[in-house]
Amino acid sequence: MARKEPERTIVLSYQVPIGDLPVDADERIREALQASSLTAIRDGASNWRTSLPWQTRVFGFIPRDVDEVLALSLVRRPDLRELVVRCRPVETHGAHATGIAAVLFIAISVWIATGLLTGVAAAMTTVLAGALVVEFTRQWAYDALQRRIRRLAGDVGSALWPGESAQIIESA
Repeated sequence: MARKEPERTIVLSYQVPIGDLPVDADERIREALQASSLTAIRDGASNWRTSLPWQTRVFGFIPRDVDEVLALSLVRRPDLRELVVRCRPVETHGAHATGIAAVLFIAISVWIATGLLTGVAAAMTTVLAGALVVEFTRQWAYDALQRRIRRLAGDVGSALWPGESAQIIESA
């Protein structure tokens, strides 16, 4: 649970059937991100980066402000065009890993307060319950972040290819 890195990267692809990449793609991406109060930084010919500020809740009620980095890429495939949005939720993971440290501190305190021999059961119960709560709220946070990224991918993709039928695919 307290790994240094998150277990997965969120990757979403906004895909449209064969069509041209817009000539003014850079401007459209900047405007779409600006509508969400984000700033795009060009990171190559068809790549952009932005910081996504948001708030996660450790233990379900302790708010933590985090900034996740999103990478946006325009990809041309023979049968479709896509906008790929990637996020490695490092700061969200770190906020919840801190929650595990708090659980361990509380468990040690319970152990010492209830006695070294008799407190083992209480400390283990505290660790198990606390770890479950942290894992549960971390999954909630990842799901909320994924929904926010999906909405952002839809907004940027719609700005790039307005009126085109599209689908958003989750990749590994």
